[in-house]
Amino acid sequence: MLSEFVDAKTSAMILRVLVAFFMIYGHGFGKVMNVLGGNLQFLDPIGIGPEASLILAAFAEGICAFLVLIGFWTRLASLILVINMSVAIFFHHIPSGDAFGDFEAAALYLVAFIVIFLLGPGKFAIDKGR
Repeated sequence: MLSEFVDAKTSAMILRVLVAFFMIYGHGFGKVMNVLGGNLQFLDPIGIGPEASLILAAFAEGICAFLVLIGFWTRLASLILVINMSVAIFFHHIPSGDAFGDFEAAALYLVAFIVIFLLGPGKFAIDKGR
């Protein structure tokens, strides 16, 4: 049986590491580099200005995703990512009239980070399952 080799904590760790890595690689690293390089052009989905919006998105998708990756403050970091993905979907994609395929990745990240928030970090995390 598969349960003899893989348990829920191992599955949670696999989900946590892969989703966080993909978020950093595909979204967070570029945003963090833009902030550090002074290129602060970005969207303003909630009316706080493009600079602040980019800094918050870079923090969520770069820093918080890294915290999820290593399993440190996993639930708090994943909650921040849930908020970030919710803003992307409900304040940018849907009001822009985007088709579902245009924000499918954001929706999948939203669901994945909700699951990570609920499950916790799993194995091999600094949090040790908190």
